[in-house]
Amino acid sequence: MTGPLSRRALFGRSDDRSEQSELRPKVAVVAAGCLAVRGVTCVACADPCEPRALRIRPMLGGRAMPMIDAATCTGCGDCLAVCPVGALSLQPVDPAASEIKSCA
Repeated sequence: MTGPLSRRALFGRSDDRSEQSELRPKVAVVAAGCLAVRGVTCVACADPCEPRALRIRPMLGGRAMPMIDAATCTGCGDCLAVCPVGALSLQPVDPAASEIKSCA
């Protein structure tokens, strides 16, 4: 019998990608369908983020945008289930990308 299933394995993609890309660390990514991008205040994704990699940044005009610190994100997937529109996903880490990402 194998050990317990990790959150990363549970939420990871299970298609026919190469095994090497499946083993790369993953981080949360916010898509354009995010409610905050459409001007609706929603902070549901930031609450379950244990390492506080996902934060809500106030912007001018009263909007607030989710920001993800890729260096802090563990890729656990806790933020995925709470998003009411499914705008979050886990993507393999891109070494060339900047460390803090916004959905704007």
